[in-house]
Amino acid sequence: MSKKHEEGLGDFPNLEPLNEAENPIVTNKSETPLSPYSIFTKPQKRIITLLIGLAMMFSPLTANIYLPCIPVLEQQYHTTTQNINLTITAYIVLQGIAPAFFGELSDKVGRRPVYLLGFSIYFGASIGLALQDNYSALLILRMLQSIGASVPVALGYGVVADVASPAERGTMLGPAMVTTNLGPVLGPLIGGPLAQNAGWRWVFWFLSIAGGTFLLVIALLLPETCRNIVGNGSIDSGKWNKPMLPYLYPKVEVLEREWNEPEPLSVRFFRVMPNPMRSFRLILEKDTSMVLLLAGIFYMMYYIVQASLPPLFIEYYGLDETQIGLCYLALSFGVIFGGFMNARVMDWNYRMTAKALGVEVDKVRGDDLGKFPIERARARLAEVFMLLRFCFVLGYGWSLRQHIAIPLIIQFFIGLLGINQSFNTLLVEIHRDSASTAAASGNIARCALAAGGVAVMSPLISKMGVGPFFSLVAGVTCLGGVGLVWLIRFKGMKWRLERDAKRSKKELAKSRKGPNSKPLYLKQEMSGVDGAAVAKDEERAVLPKA
Repeated sequence: MSKKHEEGLGDFPNLEPLNEAENPIVTNKSETPLSPYSIFTKPQKRIITLLIGLAMMFSPLTANIYLPCIPVLEQQYHTTTQNINLTITAYIVLQGIAPAFFGELSDKVGRRPVYLLGFSIYFGASIGLALQDNYSALLILRMLQSIGASVPVALGYGVVADVASPAERGTMLGPAMVTTNLGPVLGPLIGGPLAQNAGWRWVFWFLSIAGGTFLLVIALLLPETCRNIVGNGSIDSGKWNKPMLPYLYPKVEVLEREWNEPEPLSVRFFRVMPNPMRSFRLILEKDTSMVLLLAGIFYMMYYIVQASLPPLFIEYYGLDETQIGLCYLALSFGVIFGGFMNARVMDWNYRMTAKALGVEVDKVRGDDLGKFPIERARARLAEVFMLLRFCFVLGYGWSLRQHIAIPLIIQFFIGLLGINQSFNTLLVEIHRDSASTAAASGNIARCALAAGGVAVMSPLISKMGVGPFFSLVAGVTCLGGVGLVWLIRFKGMKWRLERDAKRSKKELAKSRKGPNSKPLYLKQEMSGVDGAAVAKDEERAVLPKA
């Protein structure tokens, strides 16, 4: 067998290994091949999982708890339904755009400071909404509230990639997504009674209390996890970036951070300043665009089913607003149980792919994704889920004139068979050193496709009818999904390694110009392009040779 095949490069003849002298990264002496992927213990990871799940829940909770207030707010401000709907549109738009700023910022300064910033904005906006008395204030503060609530959406997948090795990410992500999906369930159940019995202001007071309490919880408990800052947790994050209570702080001796000479304030400002265009540029990468499109079209299908429920169930079954809210429970519980199931399937697919390749799964140190086809693992069995979901979406469109139990049962299975979780995880795995930036690009793609799908839903239903419309949705998503899965499975790794090689050469060229005066990020997870450990983030500091 050739040397290239021994290194796992037989299918990529254009990628030449870098020798040790050309490697621009110099690791700390304490970092050995036995360094664990993360030094956080299992109990600590469980609590971190709970925290990020609760944090991500705020975005859907805040969106759905507002809906029962719409009729009351129309009367309060003597305005039209169209103007109140504008506050909903503005919320969704900011929900899609804001993570592009905060995702990259968290990759530069850390997850914990950005969490604190996001929930501070959310807390202040919620108090303002509870006190305001005019429509303009409602619109502006609702936009600010959306910005604060959207921060955890970008950061959640990044935290999972920080502390969980590839083989155990499904297990960690599953409970977090279940907690997140409680938002759409609890929103209408809390918002309706509060608006009816205590008044609409108490909806925002409730969100203020919840947001303020969780801000305190983050300040007390959440540790810094960003691998660009603390590596696998063994590097000191600095006094200002530690939780007030030490329970989730690593129980081992951490390395003191080394610093070069201080940079001018203006240089540090522009280095930390987030560039949202990075999230948009990721969309243009071949491997990334396939993953984004696949996750986006299935999110669009889910959102169309969700948005179609009120008008169609009112028309066919004559339900009122309270009954409509209860009908959402079927889809929501399907998503919750699907989160648990998908988590198990993700980890099982990973183990089966590794077994087929003769690779021993390493949950402690994490596997080298530069040699492991993570795309194949995450896309395994995807066609089965797509075919089943195609049948249920098709059945949903043609069952709406039947007994109400039939479309509700079908909605449960549509939620249960979601595969977005696998490909959202894959997105951060192929961009490991800028995970939150990648998650933000995913949020942009999902929101754009979902908004487009909902925009054409009503006109197409009016022209085609309900059954043909959902047949079209099911067919487009299934056929498009199968094609995208094929590209991801058989081309994804090749495209990823080619992209990594280009970025490595660029980083190598920068390193030969001389060391930069930047903080020394001691990287714990290296990307194994051609077996060489090379940094891929253009903003990452390159360590000078000793």
